[in-house]
Amino acid sequence: MEIKYTKKDFWLAILAGEVVVWLSLPTLKNIKVLELLAKWGIGLKSFTAVWIFFIPAGAILGLYLFYLIAKRKNKIGFLQMGKYGVIGVLNTFLNAGIYNFLIFITNIASGITIDLFFIAAFIITVTNSFFWNRHWTFEKIGTETTNKDAFQFFFVSTVVAVINIGILHLIVNVIGAPMGIDLKIWANIALVFAIIIAFFGNFFGYKYIVFKK
Repeated sequence: MEIKYTKKDFWLAILAGEVVVWLSLPTLKNIKVLELLAKWGIGLKSFTAVWIFFIPAGAILGLYLFYLIAKRKNKIGFLQMGKYGVIGVLNTFLNAGIYNFLIFITNIASGITIDLFFIAAFIITVTNSFFWNRHWTFEKIGTETTNKDAFQFFFVSTVVAVINIGILHLIVNVIGAPMGIDLKIWANIALVFAIIIAFFGNFFGYKYIVFKK
């Protein structure tokens, strides 16, 4: 497969970055980042004005760095990992945005309800992830294997998600938030651990099981 950094890659990286900007705001609110910035005299409008340029620029540069590595090593897998990373950030904030939006509107950040929030966010995120990864990251062409790809994709994602739910439940409900740490912040700390495992577990599962050439 020829290794190229195309206009499509450029614009999709920008699109993913812009979506991340808006999805990140509920999470930043729940973990008190926006509140902290306000104390420093940085208002929401000023922060957003910088954020909408910073994140897409980071997506473009990050993807281009992986492209250079792929060209140097002559391995398409590095470019695929770069694309997956961009989509991974998008899915992370889609997941976290939904997760934190549900926490925000219900004011619930523990118990079995938090597991249900994670499941709801997972279903929406994995659907979004399938289309981005099939048509961009791994560039699977044609529709004759769509149903098979979708089944394998959801299977891999579900296995990883079940592991993540166990980790999330363990950290939030078994270990519990240490004294002095807000429950909403602790819920997001647990989410970070789940996301790290999901990133690598899903990438290798998608590459070698779902979209293998």
